[in-house]
Amino acid sequence: MSRSFYDIDPAGEVLCTYTNGEKEKLKSEKTEVPIPKAVLYAFLPAGYPHSVTDDYLPYQTYDSLQAFASSITSLLANRAVLEGLGVGDSSSSPTGALILKITGDTISRIATILFAHRMGQAIEPECKFYRFLADIFNDSAQFLDLLTPALPYFPKLGVIVSAGVLRSLCGVAANASKASLSAHFALTGNLAELNAKEASQETVVSLLGMLVGSLVVKMVEDKQVVWMLMVFLAGVHLAMNYHAVRAVKMRSLNRQRATLVFREWLDHGTVLTPQQVSQRESILRNGRGNLASKSGDYTGFCDFGTYGDLMGWNPKGYHRYDFETSTYFMGIWHRGGYFYMRIALKEGTKNPLSAWFDAVNHAYHFDSALKDGLESHYENEIPLGYVSEEQKQTIFAAMTAGGWDLEVNALETRLPVRVRAGDSRKGEPLPSSFLPPAAVFRARY
Repeated sequence: MSRSFYDIDPAGEVLCTYTNGEKEKLKSEKTEVPIPKAVLYAFLPAGYPHSVTDDYLPYQTYDSLQAFASSITSLLANRAVLEGLGVGDSSSSPTGALILKITGDTISRIATILFAHRMGQAIEPECKFYRFLADIFNDSAQFLDLLTPALPYFPKLGVIVSAGVLRSLCGVAANASKASLSAHFALTGNLAELNAKEASQETVVSLLGMLVGSLVVKMVEDKQVVWMLMVFLAGVHLAMNYHAVRAVKMRSLNRQRATLVFREWLDHGTVLTPQQVSQRESILRNGRGNLASKSGDYTGFCDFGTYGDLMGWNPKGYHRYDFETSTYFMGIWHRGGYFYMRIALKEGTKNPLSAWFDAVNHAYHFDSALKDGLESHYENEIPLGYVSEEQKQTIFAAMTAGGWDLEVNALETRLPVRVRAGDSRKGEPLPSSFLPPAAVFRARY
């Protein structure tokens, strides 16, 4: 009786078949792989499609198309820069061109450090936004490059410096957001291999773009035609990039995605999946803290801050409401149809998801809670529409079952600050915010 054995890859594809008969030696037969399929495997992660998420291929397809368009525009922009630096002009000074280059590089590197310091922590939670923003920076820099041949020395210096700064911002935003997206795509601990294959894809696409771009640069000399071609290719570039980030179904909850999920639950009692949220979320607008009441009559913004920010800010003309739970302090200010919320998390709070749920919940009920003033927002020591911790845990369990990763803190876009409550000095009463009850509510005008 003979038996057959098979070597298979992570995707289940048979690599080799072995047959072992009673009186026969082991026979092996390698599976013939068609050449097109073998070439394709060289650019896809091992075990595709089981080793990556299902949104990997749509994203990479659009990303390759946008890279192709960007390669052509880069050649047109680089030609303009070389003309602006005096290539081909015998009257131009090499020293002047070198100073322009050094000045632009110096300021752009300083911009890289400052942007990474200021926005570095916000890129991962908002990786789709910054991935798209990076290409806006890049295309803006290329349009500035087209201006350099027609400008005198000092305006040219300003344009070169501005373009260099925009490219620096593009580099930081693109590299950091790509790293976050790659971590999202990798399912089997294959992040390094996935990045290596992406580099191979970009190499081929860039090479094709350079070949086509070389023909375009040689054939297109008229300035007006160059501008028209740049506008067209930049439009294609941004459109492909937009479709690429729209195709990504992130499983972490940043502010916009968390708000969409919580609002859907408050409206209909259902939990949206990552795929449903990806179809609703905005890439450039209505994110990063925007909230609204059920009817939309009250709109506002919520942010995280320090205890000093929360207690020390009291703008004139705003009604103020203070709210404390066992895990956070919350301040709510409102005037007319606009409100502002600020949350200060207490020490030991790892994930602010519960506090954000309460903020969305309070905003949702502003139609009735603020109808007669802030004092109507709390009755019987519980604010209107308040959801207990037990109810929230049930909702969070349903979200986990729906595919959301609640362990990732994607809500805070700056350095996480926590409030430590210390004992008061001997003989001094404890402030009301440190009293033992689980929740303290105060309205101030």
